[in-house]
Amino acid sequence: MKLSVAYTFEPGIIGRLAGYSQVKELYGCRGSDFIGSGRSAYTLRPVSDKAVGAAIEEAHGRGIAFNYLLNAAGLYGIEQTRAGNRIIRRILDRLSEVGADAVTVSLPLLLRIVKQHYPQLKVRVGAFATIDSAAKAKQWQDMGADTLCLSAIACNRDFASLSRIRSAVKCDLQLIVNASCMPACAWEHTHMHLLSQSSLKGHRLKGFCLDYCFLQCSRKRAIDPVNYIKSIWIRPEDVSVYEALGYDNFKIVERSCPGELLQRRVAAYCGRKFDGNLWELVAPVAWIKKQQKAPWTARARMLALLARPRLARIGSLLDLKRFAESVIPHDFSRENAPVYIDNRALDGFLEGLRAKECGKGNCDGCGYCREWTEKAVRVDPGWQRQTSALAEKLDHGLISGGLWGL
Repeated sequence: MKLSVAYTFEPGIIGRLAGYSQVKELYGCRGSDFIGSGRSAYTLRPVSDKAVGAAIEEAHGRGIAFNYLLNAAGLYGIEQTRAGNRIIRRILDRLSEVGADAVTVSLPLLLRIVKQHYPQLKVRVGAFATIDSAAKAKQWQDMGADTLCLSAIACNRDFASLSRIRSAVKCDLQLIVNASCMPACAWEHTHMHLLSQSSLKGHRLKGFCLDYCFLQCSRKRAIDPVNYIKSIWIRPEDVSVYEALGYDNFKIVERSCPGELLQRRVAAYCGRKFDGNLWELVAPVAWIKKQQKAPWTARARMLALLARPRLARIGSLLDLKRFAESVIPHDFSRENAPVYIDNRALDGFLEGLRAKECGKGNCDGCGYCREWTEKAVRVDPGWQRQTSALAEKLDHGLISGGLWGL
């Protein structure tokens, strides 16, 4: 097992992660730059070029590679200008100078630029490239990609596609193990661009992100708990199933994860066993809550980025903040967690799922995931009512224009 783990720029986290021999690579980037990445700047620690260089040096001292993210879903025009191309090359020059081992891209043009001018850099192709077929994987390999991170949304539960892709290419393949996205998500590409734009330095919204895509999947889960089971996570106990298909490179998210929680996630996958709330390993998280021990500076920065009355109603933004704090967990205990997914109660789930050939989209009328939801998932009724009602209010405002005061 090779693990690529999110780097949070939290002091001391590299030393703690280095205690796990399976951790071969850290991935991360500045909160915002001119190429952008896959997370909104307000959920990440703001860091300098100097901090990036120091992180790379420390990782190398621990025998861990560093992968810098240039994985935005679009370049939004900068690649079509002389000045933009100079910026791209300047960023890559800097990464070479500080000793980055690899970069992650999601765009063919960036891959080709790196391979032409920076052959010392390995190139990972990120999930935003939505690699979901053997034909697409071969195209990226032929352009020189060293590692392909497959689309978790399309592939994690489509074992036939996983087998075809593995047979089609010789390059390294990677799977995200602890994502909680919904399968066949119609909002996938919109979300990719929304996050990418809110990570761009100089973008006209200046880091503001009213994440209405996150609202949609969180709303679905709050209304109907079966969607916790339908999500595309891979349990620590089930990693061996994917290894048998030829996959041994796994990615653990999130870059906005509190350090202690991130370490627990790594420990669970390294140990291939977890006794507790599966939601602790796979839930979407962001280091923005007092209960997560997020410092007041981080919370103040988030509020400053979101409090834009000229962009949206303050009341709507406060509702969105309350919703995010409700669905982003901080207590995973059986006694207090609003959502508790008994991980060990899911033993045997994947074997039956595989027999159902869920990758073909045969979901309606099946009932398999609902049976396992009844076995393994407990949702606090009061939390569910309040969170569902707030989600419905926000969704209505999104369509009616009420979020913006129209």
